[in-house]
Amino acid sequence: MSRGPEEKPRPARPLVGYRDTGEETRWSRRTVIRAWIILAVIALLYLGWTLTVYFLEPGLR
Repeated sequence: MSRGPEEKPRPARPLVGYRDTGEETRWSRRTVIRAWIILAVIALLYLGWTLTVYFLEPGLR
């Protein structure tokens, strides 16, 4: 598997995907709204779990 002294390493493949999209795609209105929705869902799940544990545990109140 070792390369001989005459073999040069091949260049890396260019990145493909999210990082290669321009700023216009990365910060479009649709992606910003999607990010806020994901954040709101995470916050609601956290609050739902925390309040459930708070009200079910007798020693916490």
